Amino acid sequence: MYVASIDPRNGEVIAKTKSSTAIDVREAVARARSGQKRWWNGLDKEDRIARMLELEKVLIAEKSSVVRLASLETGINQPTIAASYDSAMRGFSHYIGRYRALVDREYPLDQAIWEHTEALIRYEPHGVIGHIGVWNYPFWQTMITFIPALLAGNSIVFKPSQHSTLTGLRIVDLAHQAGIPEDVCVSVVGGPYVGKVLVKAPVDAIAFTGSLATGKHIIKNAGVKPLILELSGNDAGIICADADIEQAARGVSTGTFSRAGQVCVRVKRVYVLKEMADQFTSRLLDITSRLNLVEQVGPMIREESRARVDKVVKDAVAAGSKLLIGGKPRPGPGFYYEPTILIVNNDDLEVIRHETFGPVCSIRIVDSEDQAIELANRSEYGLGATIWTQDMRKAMSIAERLEVGNVWINEWGRSLNCGDYFQGCKESGIASSQERIMLFMKKKSVVTHHGVEPRKVWFC
Repeated sequence: MYVASIDPRNGEVIAKTKSSTAIDVREAVARARSGQKRWWNGLDKEDRIARMLELEKVLIAEKSSVVRLASLETGINQPTIAASYDSAMRGFSHYIGRYRALVDREYPLDQAIWEHTEALIRYEPHGVIGHIGVWNYPFWQTMITFIPALLAGNSIVFKPSQHSTLTGLRIVDLAHQAGIPEDVCVSVVGGPYVGKVLVKAPVDAIAFTGSLATGKHIIKNAGVKPLILELSGNDAGIICADADIEQAARGVSTGTFSRAGQVCVRVKRVYVLKEMADQFTSRLLDITSRLNLVEQVGPMIREESRARVDKVVKDAVAAGSKLLIGGKPRPGPGFYYEPTILIVNNDDLEVIRHETFGPVCSIRIVDSEDQAIELANRSEYGLGATIWTQDMRKAMSIAERLEVGNVWINEWGRSLNCGDYFQGCKESGIASSQERIMLFMKKKSVVTHHGVEPRKVWFC
């Protein structure tokens, strides 16, 4: 069985890669466990940092080749891929600095109760991380796991998305070139079946970015282990009456239509105050009408993805939504779908209730900011939201009321260093409120009694 890498811009097969078997996956986990215990975790902290700095050098040198390959497999233009590449690379200095600062922590004990006793909190790696990759950020999303997980002393069994297999394998190959042992960074190849086998394998933690449906499968089948999940989003954008029209319209258009809308934190539902609705919608429509479908929007990843988006849009129009622009696939080669704007007034539509992973902007005109917040929170998802206003006190008040893990004010989608603190809530993920490197470590409390006398309460 093989996995086909396809260029979404023309539908042509780039290459086919042989899929891993269930036996291959189990052997990969065994190798990773041996490598982690036998060698990687036993390295001195600075030795492991040195290996990661060598990986940084290799990735800097190979940036252009990785960007070209990722663009070829995903259909995302090279400048966009390159920008996310640079963002990921900033994770080396950030996480190395945090890792160097991470030392055993003394836990204060009341000596009247704990006489001659001290407690330390130690930080240790989980062991083997099963990492299931995503195609729309094939480098960035991979590195936000690779950098902190490897630094912390974990090994990784990595299954790239079947839509970006070649990019994922290239990253693993470069890690090996940089001196990361082959038994510490191990790859497997395949689609959903291989992912399911990896989830059920005896790894110590799972890192996954992807759909809510797949995330629920992982929760059901992974067993008792840490799950680092970033699942679907249905992000709302709130356009307040005092928003800057140009800033809001350009921000929302970029946040909605870039990467063909195939972004977990894209602006999917827009709630605009009625006083601002005509001006905002007019400017957004103007921007959308001039977008270059090939260069600025880009293709959907596969034909079935485009068909799903088209059905959601057609169902919304049939149910009474007003189509302002777009709403159909582009004929010809590739999996392109026109950037689409809908005016909706039915909150039960699929395009409102669930994540539409495509270039579709649904606009709902509201009477008040309170109504916008209530509708934004009326969702099973809780990944992100954007607020557009010139009143920063009001913006912070709205941010406090939004039930999401990430809020952007007059901004869209920019993450902290290499994904730090990028966490959802509700069904968009398991919120931890931890910096990312801590997600790849476990805490161990060590209590030491330094006295020589037995405790008075012990049996004698």
